[in-house]
Parts: sequence; C-alpha cells; structure tokens
Amino acid sequence: MVRLLTIVPLLTITLGLGAQAPKAPVAGKGAKPGATSPVATPAPADAMPSQEELTKIIQIPYRAALIRDPFSAPTDSEQTNKGDLVDDIGVKGWLKTGGTAYAVVTDSRGNTKKLPIGFKFRDGEIVGIDEKSVTFHQWDVSSTNRSVYRTVVKTFKREEGKR
Repeated sequence: MVRLLTIVPLLTITLGLGAQAPKAPVAGKGAKPGATSPVATPAPADAMPSQEELTKIIQIPYRAALIRDPFSAPTDSEQTNKGDLVDDIGVKGWLKTGGTAYAVVTDSRGNTKKLPIGFKFRDGEIVGIDEKSVTFHQWDVSSTNRSVYRTVVKTFKREEGKR
C-alpha cells in the first residue's frame, strides 16, 4: 500500500510533464509539399542555451602580467607596505602617558616607535605591557584564523652603555 502511495503521484507528475513538451512538426511526415521547415526564432534571454552553445570552444589568449620578478628578493618599499613581523620587533622599554601604557620598540629598519596595547602587526598583535616585558599573540602569516596563536614574551634589552 505504501508503494502504491509513492508510485501513483510520481507517475502522475511524469505524465503531466511529458504532456507539456511542445511537439515540433517534422518536415518529412504529414507536411504539405509547399511548406518549408519552421524557422528558428530567437530564444528569450531567460531560456537555457542549446547544447551546441554550451560545448562551443572559445579560444582565450593568455596575457601574462608579471608585476615583479619572482626570483628576486622583495625591496624595502614592498616590505614596509606589508607591515612588520613580531619576530623582527625589538623591545626597548615602556612608558605610560595619560593612563595608557606604550611599548617602545624598534623595527627591522631601525625605526623606534611607541605602540599601545592592541597594535597589530602582519602576524600578531600586542596584548600586554608590564615593567619587564611585552607580550604578543603571534599567528601564521598565511592563515586567516586569528584564534590559533602562540604567546611570545619579549623582555626589555639592556642598553650597551648602561652598567
């Protein structure tokens, strides 16, 4: 009984869809001798393309647009636009201004900056500053997942002249 309940509606739908397909007149059968074959009318914009249009091979030329030589090292200007890496940062000290703690750091080019908690680098950010160190969260540069990180603690470096 259950089979009959599923087969009958499927059979009804199949017969209904088969009745909807338009029948094209065939030129050889039952057509008048003077009649010509029907002319193909342009299909509306929302109609499906024909099989020939789908399988048509179009030749598209490849135009290489090489921005830089992949075998050369990136220049300093290219590296500055991307930002610094946590591993390239040297921590010199800290200062507190207006209730906000800042880390005094040097980058790989020798520039000295004061950076607040929450400052983002290319592969990490500053999450904590105390009297002896700066704490970073570092993640993979090629990943977009920022929830997986490692904690890096960098202590302040002694100055060469101080003893």
